[in-house]
Amino acid sequence: MILCLDLGASSSKWALFVQGEMTASGSSAPLSGHLYTPQARQRMADGLAEIRAAVATRPSAVVVGLAGLQTDFVPLIVEMLSGIFQLPQTALHVTDDLHLAHAAHFSGDGPEGGGTLVYAGTGSMAYHRTAAGEVIRAGGHGFLVDDAGGAFWQGRQGLKAVLRQADRGDGGGLLASRLYEVIGSRHWPDIRAYVYGGVYGEGRAALARLAPAVYAAAVGGDADAQAIQRRAGEELARLARAVLDRSGGHELALCGGSFNPLVRAAFYTHFGEHDVTFAPTVSPLLGGLALAPA
Repeated sequence: MILCLDLGASSSKWALFVQGEMTASGSSAPLSGHLYTPQARQRMADGLAEIRAAVATRPSAVVVGLAGLQTDFVPLIVEMLSGIFQLPQTALHVTDDLHLAHAAHFSGDGPEGGGTLVYAGTGSMAYHRTAAGEVIRAGGHGFLVDDAGGAFWQGRQGLKAVLRQADRGDGGGLLASRLYEVIGSRHWPDIRAYVYGGVYGEGRAALARLAPAVYAAAVGGDADAQAIQRRAGEELARLARAVLDRSGGHELALCGGSFNPLVRAAFYTHFGEHDVTFAPTVSPLLGGLALAPA
């Protein structure tokens, strides 16, 4: 029995596999690999304990893919897992969430390794792993620097467009109404509290939660929202092209909740019919089957 955990800044998911078949799954509170403070480490311990309580039986191995993983903290996380799940450390594997998702989509058996994974969740990155384990990546620089095309970026672009409309005295159209509905107000003090009211990092999640509203406005015909979806696809295609050029590969897989149909369509327009091949999108949790300790 292999338990796989996909822990991220927006949500955490888990699945239990018995002889390669998923028999149970669930979700829990977001968790991050940024364990610099005692409070963050306690949140990680509490989150893992919550998942353990939700799993009916004790697994024989646990694989964790963690967003923002810092390698210095791997021994600490392994120690937590060993104590919480009552397993020897040899039955545990901790890696970053991109490695987990890549393993779910590509076997890595070829001479160049697997293909290139383009991930668009809260943030964005293109990720290739060679047969020798070398990682070639583009993006993934965090929301303070870039992460263009991801949910945070989409939400921020949408809110910026709406606030600029308000600056001009424009009451706004469909995009504004969709965003204000999520925020719960159209008044700046309430918007400011929504974005800046939490501790560091919560503003990122708040803006990422606006991305589905931007998509809904685009589907409804809002020109600003449609432009944001096109730009998101362009930015993600840029990441893909950068890694394909460096790796010499030609196979892509798209993964992450920010790859809505409009973003996918904009992404596809940047690749010719015979330029690349696309692997089917699957759950990153399946990567646990490939990465589980023997």
